[in-house]
Parts: sequence; C-alpha cells; structure tokens
Amino acid sequence: MALCRKEHMPFAARILQFLDRRRTFHALLVLNVLMVLVTLWMSRNSMLSDGWSYLNLAEGILHGRYSMWWVLDGYYADTFRAPGYPFFVACCLKLFGTWKSVKAVNFLLYWIALYHALRTVEHLDPRRSTRSIFLLLLLPMVNIPFYINQLYTEIPVLAGLTFLMDAYLRPGRWSIGRAITAGLLMGFLILCKPMLLGFPIGMVALAWWFGRRKADLRGQLVMLGLCGLSLLPYGLWSLKHHGVFKVTPIQGGGGYMHFAYWCGKMPAYQDTISLRNFTGDELIRFTPADSVKSNIHAFEEEWAGVNAQLAPLLTRKDSVMMASWDRLPYAAEPTYNTAYALMREKLLGRLAIDRMLHDPWYTLGYKAYTAVRLWVIGIQRQDFERASFRSRVQMLYATGSTLLNFLLALVLLPWAYLRGVLALRTTWPLLATVLYVWLLHIPFTIQARYTVCARFALFVLMALALTGLLQRFSAKRNA
Repeated sequence: MALCRKEHMPFAARILQFLDRRRTFHALLVLNVLMVLVTLWMSRNSMLSDGWSYLNLAEGILHGRYSMWWVLDGYYADTFRAPGYPFFVACCLKLFGTWKSVKAVNFLLYWIALYHALRTVEHLDPRRSTRSIFLLLLLPMVNIPFYINQLYTEIPVLAGLTFLMDAYLRPGRWSIGRAITAGLLMGFLILCKPMLLGFPIGMVALAWWFGRRKADLRGQLVMLGLCGLSLLPYGLWSLKHHGVFKVTPIQGGGGYMHFAYWCGKMPAYQDTISLRNFTGDELIRFTPADSVKSNIHAFEEEWAGVNAQLAPLLTRKDSVMMASWDRLPYAAEPTYNTAYALMREKLLGRLAIDRMLHDPWYTLGYKAYTAVRLWVIGIQRQDFERASFRSRVQMLYATGSTLLNFLLALVLLPWAYLRGVLALRTTWPLLATVLYVWLLHIPFTIQARYTVCARFALFVLMALALTGLLQRFSAKRNA
C-alpha cells in the first residue's frame, strides 16, 4: 500500500520529500564543506591587489597613524578607505601576530554567515527541504568562499548582513541587547563598505512601513542611535585631519563613477593617470573597435584638464610622498593633501554626471549590462585567449554557474511575488538587502564581488520561492 502511494505521488512532491530528509540535508552540508575546502586549496596562493593597501592601513593603525604612508615622517592621513576593515585586520595582526590569521577568521565568519542564513530560512519556512534547497543553490557558488583567502571586506560584510537578516526575521520584539548589537554592527559594516550608509535608515523606514502599529520602533531607534554613535569617531577624526565632518572617506565615489563611465569605451586599457586600474575587454563591447583609440585620447585629455586645475593645490609634501613609494612596506594608493582630494572628487563627480547625461543611450546600455555583471562573473577576451585549457574551463564554470543563478532569480522571484508564494510583508528584509546592494553599485565600476555580501539573502529568497513552486506543482497534480 505504501509503495502504491509512493508511485502515485507527484514528482514535485517526491523531490520535496527527498529534500526534507535529515540525511539529504546533512549530505548537502558535507558537500558544501568540501566545496569550501577545495576552493580554499585552489586559491591558497591568490592575493588580490587591494588586500595590500588594507594591510598597509592596518599596520598604520597599529603604529598610531591611519595612513598607507605611515612609515614617512611627513605623511597625509588617509583619504581613500574607511577604517572598518583595516581595523578588523589590525585586530587580527595584534592578536595573532600575522596577517594570514585573517584567513582563519574569515573561514569562521563564513560558517557563522551560513548558520544565520539557515536560521533565517527556518524563521520563514520551518521545513528542512527549504534549507536543503538553499544549500543546493550555494553548492556551485565557488566565487563566495574564494574571498575567505582574501584581505577584502566581502566575508565580514556577508556575515554581518546575514546576522542582521536573522535578527530582523526572528519573531518577537527586539531586546535592548539585540538592538545595541545590531546598531554597532551596522556602524561597523558602513565603515567597511561606505555605500551601506543609507541602509540602516532604510531598514528602520521599512520596518515601520510593514509593521505599522506592531512595529518595534524602540528597538529600531536604539539600533539607529548606536549606529550613529559608532560612526562618530571617524567623523571627528575626519574633521580633525581633513577639516570636514564626514563618516565616509572624502574621496572615491566621484572618481570611480567617472572611471566607470569610460570603462565601456576603453576595453583592455591600462590606466596610469587616475586610479591605475585596468579596464576589462568584455565579451560584449559597447564601442566600435575603431573608436577605442580616440576614446582613450579623450579620456587622457579630460584627465589632463583635471590635473591642470588641481596643479596649484599640490605641495612639496605631495611631491616628497610620491617620490617615496620604495619606502612603503606594501602597495598603497596615492594620497594627496585634503584640498587636492576634495577638489578632485568634486571635479570628477561633476564630469561623470555630465558625461552620462550627454551620452544617455550608451549610459543606459552600459549600466544595464553592469546590472547583470554585478551578479555574473565575466570573461575577459585577452585572459581567455592566453589561458590554458584548465583555466578556460574554470572561467567558463564561474561565468556559467553565476549566469544560470542570476537568470533563475530573475525569472523565479518576480513570479513568486506576483503569485503570492513570497510575501513582501515577511520577506522585505531580504529583498531590501539584495536591491540596496545591487542598485547602489550600478553607477560604479563592474565588479561581481560587490554583490557577494548580499548573495546569502538572495539564495534564501530563491530557496523559499523554489519550495513554493514545487509545492504548487505537487498540489496541481493531486487536484
């Protein structure tokens, strides 16, 4: 009789039953552990460039000087990076004596993030099958644990945002302890990724909107107040060293937005005059091949004009610092005096907006492509041509897995919300996190790592939607 019932059970129901088994869940958990360990082994010798500047700042903090140029007697306080992640690295250096300890801490934070992601799923759907689907979605995503071995903000911010999703979706009013923890964590995350500055305010507004009379305003206001207090020291430091009270670095956004506009017009260009970045030669180009040379010339001419306006602000101290690269223990970003940095940020921001407004069709097309590439790892033409067969397979796998995941989310989530499988009233913290991180990065340069911190939130939504989809298919077959 049991066999007969199983034979007549719809295929979708059998999938859900299989995924709901404890053994299946544990097997997927073990496979995820193995995936992480293999990724760590394969990336063990990889060190991305920004990591050295974070390490330089961490060393500066330990020597009482927040600057990449801290070894010099005459140095400028940093203008480029917020101090949250350098402070995190400095703590690891102080406690364990080596920067490589950051990798071990990242490893721990990754599993803490996974734990809170699974708890978040359980708050919304207690079935084990939904947690199994989450682990299944995560299994091919080697691009996330790749950052465990890097001195980048991605893993700590992933852990922090996932903890906050758990906190927001946990039933009941916030205790004072939870509100204080969330506020301090929000502040730390902003000091790691300044683009999160508006995130706590947005979360408070959404908590009130969706909660209305049941909204825990006390907890939210305590969180917001503690977040503001945690940002205050950096704002006062900036006031002391740069003459402006600002809780984000005094430069960076305008320059990256300006460079992002030009990236699509200058494929495979090595920048030596601005941010010293290399523009990718994407598979999809946004400018004719015969226009690249003239675009590069226009970019360099534009920068020549910017530098001409900034030249009167340069001092002898700037010249001495720029001539002292060989004295630095690690790679650093160019740091200039405050007046120079503020004016350059202002000029580049204006130029970026002016360029985008006067070239709307290119801007819309390129930014639409940017929106996709923030979730999908790209393949650069020259890298692919020079790569070995093994490296090509790895590139194709990274692009294919992230592309399929993005397309699935693009189709699945709108359907789930429109059909009532997902409810905004209960899932808004997850959706707000995904959309905030995604949309705020579109004006800037293309880097798929920018969305790593929001991917667990995305996978939770997808897991909930897939469970609902399978359940509906099963119900239709039974009807």
